[in-house]
Amino acid sequence: MIRRTGIGLLALGLLLSARGARADLLDEAWKRGNDAYLHGDLAGAIAAYEQLDRQNVASRDLYYNLGVAHFRQGSLGRAIWSFERALEIDADDEDARFNLAQARKLAERRVLDKMESAEREPLWIRVVTFFTASTETWIFVGLYLGCFVLLFLRRRAADDSRAALTAGAAILGTGALLAGVLLLGRMNLDRIPFAVVLPDMVAVKEGADTSYHTSFEVHAGLRVRLLDRDQDWVRVRLANGLEGWLRAEDVGRL
Repeated sequence: MIRRTGIGLLALGLLLSARGARADLLDEAWKRGNDAYLHGDLAGAIAAYEQLDRQNVASRDLYYNLGVAHFRQGSLGRAIWSFERALEIDADDEDARFNLAQARKLAERRVLDKMESAEREPLWIRVVTFFTASTETWIFVGLYLGCFVLLFLRRRAADDSRAALTAGAAILGTGALLAGVLLLGRMNLDRIPFAVVLPDMVAVKEGADTSYHTSFEVHAGLRVRLLDRDQDWVRVRLANGLEGWLRAEDVGRL
């Protein structure tokens, strides 16, 4: 199931920006995590990788390795969260994307009673994320430039060619407009705070305390939107519109 099983053994590229004792500390944690993983010590590997995460080291390889370790330990929620973070850094990482899909499938199989539409993102999110951000940008630039090229050629073309060039420019211009709307939607999406449920199953409360009534339950790997925070609790919203409160420790922010 897990692709790219050979974890990175070189120092994280991001650590090159660190200096002195901190660089040595981070490099030691990276090597310690890799050694622990290779010797089958998943708990030790996770502890070392999470130490790097707490130091705000952002690396695709770090989160990928952390996801693989969590998956092999059976912590599907944390594995999904880690693969999601790897893809936030490199949306073209096919191994992380494949492993994320497989981990989600396994997490869903553990759920006996799933809520309808709880996992299906709203239509606008599915539309703006159909392509990666880089692909959407190149599509917009290509269509935008193509439109102006056709308009430029139209000014120098013979009369019998102008109608076709005008129609082509209109089509490309419309496409550029739609691509621009997708980019604006992507920018808006990036401002929405999302998180992933970490435990296999956890109760969502009506208020920010264990004494409140349980509204419903959510399972590992479910993506939720973060709405509010009250001390150690966060208010979340599911894709189907249901809202409630979870302990902050039970979700991993993306």
